[in-house]
Amino acid sequence: MLSIKFIKDQDKKIKADLKKRFQEDKSKLVDEIIVAYDKWLPLKKDVEALRHKRNVLSQEVNQLKKAGKDASSKLKEVKAIPGKIAALEVKQKNLQEQMDNNLLQIPNIMHPKVPTGKDETKNKVLRKWGVIKKVDFKLVNHGELVENLGLADFDAARKNSGHGFNYLFGDLALLDFALQKYGLDFLLKKGFTPVIPPMLLRHKTLLSVLNGLEDFKDVVYKIEDEDAFLIGTAEHPLASLFANKTLSLEQLPLKLCAVTPCFRKEIGSTGVDTKGLFRMHQFNKVEQVIFSSAEDSFKHLEEMQLITEKFFQSLKIPYRVVEICSGDLGAKFARQYDIEAWFPRQKAYREVTSAGNCTDFQARALNTKYLDKKNEKQFVHILNNTMVATSRAMVVILETYQQKDGSIKVPTVLQKYMGGLKKIGKR
Repeated sequence: MLSIKFIKDQDKKIKADLKKRFQEDKSKLVDEIIVAYDKWLPLKKDVEALRHKRNVLSQEVNQLKKAGKDASSKLKEVKAIPGKIAALEVKQKNLQEQMDNNLLQIPNIMHPKVPTGKDETKNKVLRKWGVIKKVDFKLVNHGELVENLGLADFDAARKNSGHGFNYLFGDLALLDFALQKYGLDFLLKKGFTPVIPPMLLRHKTLLSVLNGLEDFKDVVYKIEDEDAFLIGTAEHPLASLFANKTLSLEQLPLKLCAVTPCFRKEIGSTGVDTKGLFRMHQFNKVEQVIFSSAEDSFKHLEEMQLITEKFFQSLKIPYRVVEICSGDLGAKFARQYDIEAWFPRQKAYREVTSAGNCTDFQARALNTKYLDKKNEKQFVHILNNTMVATSRAMVVILETYQQKDGSIKVPTVLQKYMGGLKKIGKR
C-alpha cells in the first residue's frame, strides 16, 4: 500500500497515475483519505494529550495523598479521562478503518516507462527469441496425446477431485520433476537460496501480501474452520518471510527461490484446451523472490527477467517478451514483464512466466524494512518472477517436441534429469 504521507504530498501524481491506469474513479478515494487523515490526526494528538494529563494528575494525586491532603477533585478528573479517551478512540478507529479501506484500493505508482493501454491487447512486445518451425504433420491436442501414450488420466482425476486436477504417470511425471529440478539448479547457479516454505498462510498475512485485495477469496482455497489458506504461489510465503523485520543493507539483495505446489480456485477456460495441463487448480512452480534496496530494484527486475529468458532459451522454446500496459498491470506492480511462449498447435503466443517489481508496496503492508547507507529505516523493495510453472511448460514442450509417430522428444537439457531418456513414448 502507499503511505498516507505520500498520498498527501503527491495527490496530483497519484491521480495522474490512476488516470493512466484507467481508474480515474478512484481519485475520489485519494481525497477521502486526505480528509479522513486531517480529522484523524487531531484526534490522535488529543488522545496523547489526555494520556499525558492522566499521568500528570495521577502523580499529583499520589503526592497529595502522601502529604495527607485532599485529592478528591483531582481524582475525579483522573477518573473522567478514560471515558474521554475511549470516545475519541472510537472516532479514531472509524476514521482509521475508512482510510485503510480506501488505501487498499489505491494501486502502486507505476514506473514512467510503463506503456499506456486499457487492456492486454495494448501490451508492448519488447523482443522475440527463437525460430518458429513449420510442422509437416497435424499436431495432436496435448491432452489427447498424453492420454494416447498412457501418461495421464484426466477422467479419474475429475471423478475423484473435480475439473482442473490430473493424474500424471511415468515419463510425464518425470518430465514435471525434471523441470522442477532443472529450474532449481538454474537458480542456484545465479546465487538464489532455496527455501521450503509453508503451504498454508493465515488470513492476515495473505491480506498483507496481497495488499488486502478481497478478490483473493475467488482465487485461493480456505481450510474450513481454520485460519489457513492454501498458497496460490510461493511468492506469498516468501514475500512475507520478513514481515515486521528490518534487514541490513549488507543482506541485500536477498535472493530466494522455492519449488512448491500451487492451488488456485479460478483457472478459466477461454481459448485453451479445457482437458489437459494448461490451466489447473493444482500445479507445480519454481518461484523467484528478491528483496532489494530502493536504488537497485529495477536493475534486479531486468536480471530476473533475463534469468527466465535464458531458461526457456536452453529449452529451445521460441518466445516473446511483453511489457504489461497500464490498464492490464496488477495493482501491486510498478512494472511487469511476461514471457509468452509459442504454442505451435495453437499457433499463438501464451503467457508462461511473469516478472514484476512491487517496489515498497508489499513491504509497507508487511512492515519489512532495511537500514540504508545513512542507517535510516526504509521499506524494502520486493520483486517476484515465475521461473517455471511446470504445467504450462509441459504443454509447450508437448507441442514443440511432438513427433509424427506420437512420441515426444525430451529437450536436451532435461535428459539428464530423466535418467538419460531422449524420447517419451507409449507407457
